[in-house]
Amino acid sequence: MVQALSIPRRRQLAAVAILAAALVGLLALGLDLPATNPWLAALVLALFTLNALWLAGAAVTAVIGVWPARAADATPHPAAPAGRTAVLWLMCGEPPAPVAARVRAMAEGLARTGQSHDCDIFILSDTQGTDARAVEAATFAALGPHVRYRNRPRPEGRKPGNLSDWIARHGAEYTTFLLLDADSGFCARRLRRLRTQMATDPNLGLVQCAIRLRPGTSHLARMQRLSVQLCGPGFAHGLARLSGDAGNFWGHNALIRTRALAAVTPLPDLPGRAPMGGPVLSHDFIEAACLRRAGWKVLIDPDARGSFEDAPETVADYLRRDRRWAQGNLQHLRLVAARGWHPASRLHLLAGIQSYLSAPVWLALVVLFGSGAVHATGAALWPLAATLALLLVPKAAALAYWRGRGRMTPWRRAVLRRAFGAEIWQTTLFAPLAMVRRSGFVAAVLAGRDCGWQPAGASMRARSSAPGRPEALAGGAILLAVTVPQMLLGTGAGAAGLAAAMVAPVVAPLVAAPWMVRWFDRSRDGARLGSDSVAAYYDASTRRFLSLGGSRAALAIHRPLWGAGVRDLQAASAHANTLVADAAEAALGRAPAQVCDLGCGVGGTLFHLAARWPGAALTGVTLSAEQVRLARAHAAARGLSERVRVVQSDFTRPPTLPRADLVIAIESHVHTASADAFVAAARAHLRPGGVLVVVDDMLAAPEVTLPARGRRLLDAFRRGWRLGHVSPAPALIAAAQAQGFSPVARQDLSRYLRLNRLRDQALRAAGPLADAMGLGRWPLFANMIGGNALTQAHRAGLMRYELVVLRDRASGTGGPPKAIAGNRAA
Repeated sequence: MVQALSIPRRRQLAAVAILAAALVGLLALGLDLPATNPWLAALVLALFTLNALWLAGAAVTAVIGVWPARAADATPHPAAPAGRTAVLWLMCGEPPAPVAARVRAMAEGLARTGQSHDCDIFILSDTQGTDARAVEAATFAALGPHVRYRNRPRPEGRKPGNLSDWIARHGAEYTTFLLLDADSGFCARRLRRLRTQMATDPNLGLVQCAIRLRPGTSHLARMQRLSVQLCGPGFAHGLARLSGDAGNFWGHNALIRTRALAAVTPLPDLPGRAPMGGPVLSHDFIEAACLRRAGWKVLIDPDARGSFEDAPETVADYLRRDRRWAQGNLQHLRLVAARGWHPASRLHLLAGIQSYLSAPVWLALVVLFGSGAVHATGAALWPLAATLALLLVPKAAALAYWRGRGRMTPWRRAVLRRAFGAEIWQTTLFAPLAMVRRSGFVAAVLAGRDCGWQPAGASMRARSSAPGRPEALAGGAILLAVTVPQMLLGTGAGAAGLAAAMVAPVVAPLVAAPWMVRWFDRSRDGARLGSDSVAAYYDASTRRFLSLGGSRAALAIHRPLWGAGVRDLQAASAHANTLVADAAEAALGRAPAQVCDLGCGVGGTLFHLAARWPGAALTGVTLSAEQVRLARAHAAARGLSERVRVVQSDFTRPPTLPRADLVIAIESHVHTASADAFVAAARAHLRPGGVLVVVDDMLAAPEVTLPARGRRLLDAFRRGWRLGHVSPAPALIAAAQAQGFSPVARQDLSRYLRLNRLRDQALRAAGPLADAMGLGRWPLFANMIGGNALTQAHRAGLMRYELVVLRDRASGTGGPPKAIAGNRAA
């Protein structure tokens, strides 16, 4: 049966057609047809028509979102939602601690809103790897029996297969389910309203909620959040009105009627090989279309309150996700003409397809006009101006939307203007980068290159060795493509210069991409971000530390100590491990059975202690994916994979490893926010009566007593080495005593440091120079800045390298710390 569009939607589509026709007509008037090949002119008009329709559709949708809505239906709703609901978090390799925090918040919200009795929480994991699974299981076990965790040993079918497995096992028990990704958050009160809405309308199959972005740390994440905050609400309202009961599905943050989705999934694979065949990557759009075709209503709820997700923090992660979306949307070319789709469902599919095809269309138009292959008259400025105006309509509509939401004071108007200005210039700079990359994605898909399925958890670990270089090369190629033909045609340097000026708004951001990408990836404080600035610092620096530090054989990233009898660098690099082991045995009175190294680097200390204590099981925690990879490789080479486990995690989060009777932290406790925060985190990893050994650079006196030069050195040390705090040893001991520890021993190791090596003398000049030039954003120079500041602070007597031994008070010990031989501070 052919389904028709409603009268209001027809009017809206007519407005889109009229706007697009006007744009195309202006362009046709601006073409110099006698001087242009007729086929090229027809091609240009056809390409421009595609993008004009897309621009007009976005503009009309945004304007409709500002239009006053009709009064809401006053039909009374039932007092409580009917049927049971499952809350599903689907994950594949993402860090479990943030997911656990969101699950805990949801469980508490369900209890507060009286939904605990008929709502259950499931965590459905496709994470692979023995260590990663063990960390997940331990993390989620701490949530209690009301949260059900399941990991599929064989994750067939990716995310749709994960969900289909749950529907087959548990779907009959639940009327509805809330579908969430690992980075999704949802409010229990909002869930209650959606459940009530679903119970009120038995024909409602899916409600897709609008989504807010959580605050990010990088400039890219902030830009995305600003765009969604400003333009998202109005656009979401417009899209909801245009879609009616044939809305779309974005894969998460949606309440779904279980039997409705079960009847239309799993989707069959497309015939042929990927990328255009095989599994449908953007399955959510197709599932929404199938639901509507089966007679179920699919609604978009434009209210984003209580519905959250994270934005990609880096350009690399943004593009990796966009590559998968490009392939998924282009696969819809094979499905958009399928029989039985509702017209609005076809429009959703076409909009997704055109969102990627528009990029190569714009690129082709830039080159064709800039190179002179297509000739234009002065009248072509009118379609250019009209196109730019249409691009700004969604921004203007969003401004009108916000100005219509309550009284606008002068201060609020000023804030709104600044926000829109920042959003426009940032997105304008980013647009050429996205255009070039999306053009490449489309070309790759059409050339038969499959991107495969890359879960979000895997994407976070990748890094680009040359960020922005492909875009810069593309910018140079575009510049050559428009200037060389002008030179060859003999029109002179003036024409070539004019062509270069015409494409400058596109080429300039591309040529500057190596710098722009780094800027987008940085936080406001200048740190370059991966998933974490400290992790990114060590990912980039670890190999250099091992090679330039001369301690590769000992696998030590910490300071070499030239104690009594130490004659070479390898022994000096391992000497801290020996001191830690001696102190631990003295405090415990025996060799430990379980050891945990917080901030373990590449495992050098763990391997040293494994040789000294053959019966011990050892675990290490580090933020750095590169350090985890190297540590596991070295453990395998030494035959220690069964005894030594290294995991990527933040040790300040709830522990996921077995509690240890010895916890050590060598040059890692300063990466926490404070001494109190470190002690609390370390205690969570320690068994009652266990021992904590800390070796680190510590202030010789309280920070408030430092002279001006000392404060400058301390600031450079913190900035360069990405530190959270630097405290005196007494402050660490006081924090530990307040949290149930007794001090056992304290030793000043500063006299074992060598502070006048050739490299230290070189850093004395290089460090301040790099800091003055603002180079601290790059790990190499940041290390120089922090290393020189630390060395100068030691030479001035402002810092000490100390070993502190603490014991959990459950053992019954107490008293002041015992001075170990050589303790200057005793």
